[in-house]
Amino acid sequence: MTRTLKGFMNLSYVEILHVPYVESKQWGRATSAEVLKNLESQVARALLLQRRPLRGEEVLFFRRILGLSQKQLGSYLGYSDVAILKWERQKLKRLDPVNEVAFRALMAGFFNLKLLGTFAALLGDERSPKKLAVDYDEHAKEAAA
Repeated sequence: MTRTLKGFMNLSYVEILHVPYVESKQWGRATSAEVLKNLESQVARALLLQRRPLRGEEVLFFRRILGLSQKQLGSYLGYSDVAILKWERQKLKRLDPVNEVAFRALMAGFFNLKLLGTFAALLGDERSPKKLAVDYDEHAKEAAA
């Protein structure tokens, strides 16, 4: 059985299709931890590759799925933990261009993605689709191939 998840990890615009689950009397519809971990990675990669503008809520999403403290993330970027806290508290405020490019490049490294292009090509594109749809079935097929 599969279902669609909307608002994955508090990112209201993310929709994940064909997520496998099991029915449980105790837990209702339950998805395995392995599937959820895979979904986190799929959504992170899609955010980076589709060049979505990065805001505080995306910073929080990436930091949480990577298991980094604000201090650790700040040290990777050359900022204090207070700077990261400010970004995360301003959930809907887009990062400044230089911060967005640095953050996107850092996250691409964590996910073994190659982002090629000029500085401007690493910025999020305001014309990116309003919804981010990820099909779990498609990613599962690619992983099996």
